[in-house]
Amino acid sequence: MLPLNNNKIDIIEFSRFVAAMLVMCVHIPVFGFGTFGVDIFFIISGFVMMHSTERTSSNFFKKRLIRILPNYYIFTLGVFILALKFPHLLNNTTADLNHLLKSLFFIPFNKNETGHFPILFLGWTLNLEMLFYSIFALSLMINKKYRGFISSYILLTIFLISAYINSFPLKAYNDFIIFEFILGMIIYLIIFKKNYIESFLMLLAIIIGCLFHEINLNNRLLTYGLPSMIIMFLMILKFQNLKLSKLILMLGAGSYSLYLTHPYIIQFFDRFTNWFSGDFLQKSLSIFLCVILTNTFAILTYKYYELPIRRYFRKKLIK
Repeated sequence: MLPLNNNKIDIIEFSRFVAAMLVMCVHIPVFGFGTFGVDIFFIISGFVMMHSTERTSSNFFKKRLIRILPNYYIFTLGVFILALKFPHLLNNTTADLNHLLKSLFFIPFNKNETGHFPILFLGWTLNLEMLFYSIFALSLMINKKYRGFISSYILLTIFLISAYINSFPLKAYNDFIIFEFILGMIIYLIIFKKNYIESFLMLLAIIIGCLFHEINLNNRLLTYGLPSMIIMFLMILKFQNLKLSKLILMLGAGSYSLYLTHPYIIQFFDRFTNWFSGDFLQKSLSIFLCVILTNTFAILTYKYYELPIRRYFRKKLIK
């Protein structure tokens, strides 16, 4: 079965899969590159929020919670149980109830002095995603037509305020990466609405953020964000009407599970085989098997857990 939303753009689903695979490469010991997959995810989020609310914005926040929470909660609880029963299998995660509660409510915290990482450590990106969804939902309530513009300047306001308040949760939002949501919204406005004035005003929010907060040439927004925006802009512009195979769409649909779970599958595989430290053949086989294992798990999770439970909650909670 394919994704719920028939209004999806196939190239976006493919891009999600590519982004998840790039992030997975970061955690494969012999690679260690692909960080910009996260930036692609954020840009896609900005684009999709604009695209998905063009026709209707009813129950927007409910739909996002139904999309995000089931996977995030079950995998977070799974890692917490691992930390509780088999702590030796994990590196920096402990069975701390306070950490669990903050993770479940998307409150940034400093996990065991290692930085902004929830129980499910890639969940730090979901903390930023939930901030964006909340802001976007508020913007829809204020004025749907200018939801992108309003969201951009609320993000800018939070970014600037967080620079002057000594609070770890707020400090987590004082990151130029949050402006990548704006880049995604701009892509939508330019390609689908031809709205260059609003796009410029939203870009101006990013420029203001850079002027009021020192930015260097090695900043992630410049090194990964802008190139990722250009790539996504060209892909959507060129392939927005392209229809892809069911297999590609299924891989894209499973990319959320792939993103959340791949570090643990790779870590456990390496711990029990130690092949990533072996010869060329063992390393090559390890890469192949990890790609197969992570994607198979992601597709099965999507088909037999994520999709059914999403349909159940949509039926129960959305009129």
